Amino acid sequence: MELSVPRREALFSDDPVASLRGLGTLTDPVDGVASVVDLAVIGARGDGKTQFIVHAVRALHAHAPALSGVEQRLNEDLMRLVLDPRAPRPEATPPGVVPHFTFRVRMAGMLERLGGMRAFRLACRAGRITGLVVITVALLACGLVAAVRGAASGGVLLAGTGAIAGACAALVARRRIQQLADIEVAFWDIAGEQVYSSAAASYYTLLGRLVDARRRRAHALGRSYAFVPILICNPLALGTGVEGCPYERLRELLPLFSALDRDAARALIVINRWSVVDPICERGALRDEAVSVLVRARGEAVEAPVVVAREQVRAHCLDVEGGRMKGVRVTYLRYDTAIRSTIEVDRAGAAISYEFDDGPGAFSGDANQHFLDWVVSLASWQPVVPQAAVAPVAAPVVAPVVAPPENRYAPPQIWARPQGQEHR
Repeated sequence: MELSVPRREALFSDDPVASLRGLGTLTDPVDGVASVVDLAVIGARGDGKTQFIVHAVRALHAHAPALSGVEQRLNEDLMRLVLDPRAPRPEATPPGVVPHFTFRVRMAGMLERLGGMRAFRLACRAGRITGLVVITVALLACGLVAAVRGAASGGVLLAGTGAIAGACAALVARRRIQQLADIEVAFWDIAGEQVYSSAAASYYTLLGRLVDARRRRAHALGRSYAFVPILICNPLALGTGVEGCPYERLRELLPLFSALDRDAARALIVINRWSVVDPICERGALRDEAVSVLVRARGEAVEAPVVVAREQVRAHCLDVEGGRMKGVRVTYLRYDTAIRSTIEVDRAGAAISYEFDDGPGAFSGDANQHFLDWVVSLASWQPVVPQAAVAPVAAPVVAPVVAPPENRYAPPQIWARPQGQEHR
């Protein structure tokens, strides 16, 4: 036994959904984490699911826990892309397979990485300094009032005491957050074209079994758990609106998958290739006009142009805002996957040339910190009382029960401008 290797246990003895492989290789940490988060990344073929996961790992500064077998091989394949952006792209996920990639996010140094109001919110939630903050504000306010009324010495004393209380709050928050355990994040690669096919029920069942097993373990071990679907929106794949595009179909199904987490129905919609949205939705252009976009990665062959309708891109990318949608709290992440892009616009011909270089960067602009803040906010830092220990979930076994089992299934802006963009 390797004592230096964190202990992990299999959640399923085999794959509980016969038509899909993926859960049988999943392991769950026994200790060393404060929260487990499952992110189901959903998108149609070619929309950029793997690319998003690679950028997310870089943005989180994530590290892989000690894994073995299939889980380790999956992580190694992804890490080749994380560390070497010019490595050959993997083939698309075959039907019937749902791979996952497991990483951890360290909380040490998180206040410095977030900065500003995001760091303050984390300090209040995870550092539990809300009471000290209230005392600090009250002392500063009283000192100001005293100074205005002529009691200068008393005002200075109160304000100084408030400043000391604020400094103590910052030190306490920093120490407590430094001591927090990691957040374990598992990215699940969900083939979107399978989700709205005859296999849709199987994918829903698989994710339902995943959430149920993870939550049982979380309650038994006294840690928090969250499940959130992430939908990829590629503006260049929205089409002309004559027929429903894959993104529109998947967006309609998003509330069903969000509701698998009974504590909070949340979803993240990721709009990549953001730098082409403004040129496509150019002010004064005809909304119902179709635009031809020539997409070319530097150093690669030119592909046939894609045609998108301005109104499609405007409706799904430009004019949408985060908030409640059919009972789901939706957050938007806008970024460009390219670290460098050049866009040429032919207004007379309704054509755009988009040339880009996908380098070893993370999310562009402010999206990097926003995504990190969003992931950290999924963890609950409230104490969780452990329940009685439960055995790992195995394949379905029929056994007599005295009472019906508890129902585990409850019914169910981020803005960033791309870096290095040039317009001509």
